Amino acid sequence: MRKTVLGGICMLAAVALAGCSTGASSTVAAGGPAVSGAGQPAAAAASVATGSYVFLPKSLNNPYWVDARKGMEAEATKLGVKAQFLGPDTDDAGKQVAIFESILATKPAGIAISPNDPASVKDIIAEARAAGIPVIAWDGPVPGSQVQGYIGTDNVKAGESQAEALAKAMGGKGKVAVVIGSLSATNLNQRLTGLKTGLAKYPGISIVATEESGESIADAQGKAETILQAHPDLTGMAGIGGSDLPGIAGALKAAGKCGKIKAVGFDVVPQGIAGMKGGCVDALISQKPYGMTASALQILVDLNTKKSKLPADFNQDTGVVTVTPASLDSFQSSAPH
Repeated sequence: MRKTVLGGICMLAAVALAGCSTGASSTVAAGGPAVSGAGQPAAAAASVATGSYVFLPKSLNNPYWVDARKGMEAEATKLGVKAQFLGPDTDDAGKQVAIFESILATKPAGIAISPNDPASVKDIIAEARAAGIPVIAWDGPVPGSQVQGYIGTDNVKAGESQAEALAKAMGGKGKVAVVIGSLSATNLNQRLTGLKTGLAKYPGISIVATEESGESIADAQGKAETILQAHPDLTGMAGIGGSDLPGIAGALKAAGKCGKIKAVGFDVVPQGIAGMKGGCVDALISQKPYGMTASALQILVDLNTKKSKLPADFNQDTGVVTVTPASLDSFQSSAPH
């Protein structure tokens, strides 16, 4: 499989959660500001401008998606094209499919999909491709579909990076519990595979529990609290989805176990930063959502305007960065905004 590492470091910006919890869409035209509109299916179709490129994230309720939107907007301005960011308020496969279906009639110039459930979008991707609309997967792959390529994190490698950071924090031994956002999401399962592979290098470490959070911080905290009660000798926790580590940090803080139980998870978002500064988080595995969408839009424009083609196995790995308390300040200062 061809893999191209995205040049440069496209870091996450620290943005407020409130800034992305409205279920709004965002549209950028050449040289123009973002315009927000309702994120519901009917409104989505009505608000898609002719010739617009559309990005369909899993949800809009996580700061991770704010940086993804910013990358899309910056690249749209640079290229002089229209681009729009549309998604459900929360991780909801059915609503994401409904939004996808609603925009097809508008004949967008191209679509980038980050699927909640890959199986749920295969048919609608086939419809889009039959209509001559370029479609690529971004952030999360859609195996066995007609997408023309994948741009995002190599999630198995990212999980291995998480394992290394957690093992280092734990001193190479102890019991680990895992909280995963969704067992139906391909990218999260790939991270879990990488985590298990990485931890297998340390015979003194064992995984004793795995719980699903539904990509909800509140549910992640509840699951983490249950795990802590069931495993009083726990020494490490891994959050797989973006909402999992903030939930884990909340549980550790409530139990008075910050620092005693090592915690590592994904994405440098405000809750993760707060957890790290509060001594409850030992490492954050940062993806590069800003760079993902910028690169994805460039490829969609080439597919649409130049009628270019991608190799059948096109896979652009945008990489990850491990952020620790010692490197947090420099990481934040270098992040694009």
